[in-house]
Amino acid sequence: MVKNKFKSKKKHNESSLLKKKTVLIGLGNIGLNYDLNEISVITHSKSIIKNSKLKLICGIDKSKKQRKIFEKKYFIKTLPKLKNDILLAKTSFVVISTPNKTHLNLIKKIVTFRKVKDILLEKPGGANLKDFEKIVKLCKKNKVNLYINYHRLYDKNYSKVKKLLLSMKKFTGIASYSRGLDNNCSHILTLLNCFNLRKFKIKILRRAKDPDFLIKFDKGKIFFFNNPRKNISNNEFEIVGDNLKIKSKDQMNEFDVFNIEKDNYIKDNYIFSNKSKNIKFDKKNSQKVVLDNIFSKKGDKNISKIIEISYNSFKIIDKITSLI
Repeated sequence: MVKNKFKSKKKHNESSLLKKKTVLIGLGNIGLNYDLNEISVITHSKSIIKNSKLKLICGIDKSKKQRKIFEKKYFIKTLPKLKNDILLAKTSFVVISTPNKTHLNLIKKIVTFRKVKDILLEKPGGANLKDFEKIVKLCKKNKVNLYINYHRLYDKNYSKVKKLLLSMKKFTGIASYSRGLDNNCSHILTLLNCFNLRKFKIKILRRAKDPDFLIKFDKGKIFFFNNPRKNISNNEFEIVGDNLKIKSKDQMNEFDVFNIEKDNYIKDNYIFSNKSKNIKFDKKNSQKVVLDNIFSKKGDKNISKIIEISYNSFKIIDKITSLI
């Protein structure tokens, strides 16, 4: 019995050594706070801890309060800023969840450490389009795999939503967003990327830091309206096509799909059914889904396109910003 126990322990140690050493930079809401007292996995901290292929070795944040919360929760050391060469010398995966304006400078430092092979960067991936382009080039030059954290694009049901949207030959829609173009609005834009975001026209309907605007695509148009309330998360849309209607809810983590059917009252007329098909994203495990996809042996065919999707969305945001 002792011999078997010894073998089991040895196997466990070897498995631990094979895990990718991971550093998390940014211990704010998405980094730490959102699921502190929840069983859900919607932060980077918990998703790394829960992933069998990763070992979280350090959390970095300038806030002493956040570092204390992290250390108390996970018993893992922290640093106030990225400066420890010895630490990064043995790190292969870095997750960045700091303000957008810090992304480029952090990437410049991180890619100089040759053991770093993968970086997960909070969306949209920089302060602006130029930053994003520089980040992509830096990672490519240093042979680092870059992933942008639009978590819905990693969900297994994203392809179902995309297929339905693409089935529309013509469409019109309305979307509402809050808390900035690069925050909630960027989530909407990435989901609508299938409408060929490389060819679009924008009309500003109300000039403001977070404006109301219209995007014309080759097959239709969508009106975007900003919710001015600062402390509300609001990103939803409803799109009506020639063959179906799709309506998001629960912050775009759930979708009701209405097909057309014959009108029982008016001859040769059609209506949208009152009954809907429902598609759900895994909201309670949103960040777990991201890492599972990134480090899966099979991977997800959508992953390779997420950089392009992020670029197209940033291009629209950049264009809107230039018009206001």
